[in-house]
Amino acid sequence: MKKFIINYVPAVHEGQENTEEKSYFYRVEMDEQFANREERDHSAGMSAKDAETGLWKRFRWDRIKTAVAI
Repeated sequence: MKKFIINYVPAVHEGQENTEEKSYFYRVEMDEQFANREERDHSAGMSAKDAETGLWKRFRWDRIKTAVAI
């Protein structure tokens, strides 16, 4: 897996709706793309493992501001 720093605007951050559209940085290891069947989108974003917590997260392409390989 490739390692990246992602600058991302989540819809929900730490259980709270992100009404101010703040962006957050995540150190991740990219794994694979995911689809959104409801929207009929075959590549809605990517799944990645958070390097700090070890938890798996999903990042939608339309909410990623930057992705820098490290």
